[in-house]
This record gives sequence, C-alpha cells and structure tokens, in this order.
Amino acid sequence: MPRYNVKVDKEKCIGCGACTAVCGDVFEIKDTKAFAKEPETDKECAKEGADACPVDAITVKEK
Repeated sequence: MPRYNVKVDKEKCIGCGACTAVCGDVFEIKDTKAFAKEPETDKECAKEGADACPVDAITVKEK
C-alpha cells in the first residue's frame, strides 16, 4: 500500500472545506485554513481531497 506526504499551502488555501468533505480522515479546517491531520498517510482519499481543492493549495506525493 503506498504512503503519501500531504502538504497544504496556507497562503493559497481559502478554507472552503472541499478537502474535508472528500477526506475528513486526513484534512481538517482550523482557524479558517485547511491542514493535514495526517501529513503522512496511506489513505487514497488524500489525493481526492487535493483534487477537490479549487485553488490547488494541496500537494500529495507518493513516498
């Protein structure tokens, strides 16, 4: 099972919550910005959460 590194660019993030709607296991909104609760994860939905971001603030790379 692949592992992923997840990063949220706080400057780009608009806090819309799309990532949390798709993958609440990995993403959470805190102080009006998204952050990765699991910066290293094996959850496939992390990629879907990144794809849902309308401002491309999330990077998910396979380790």
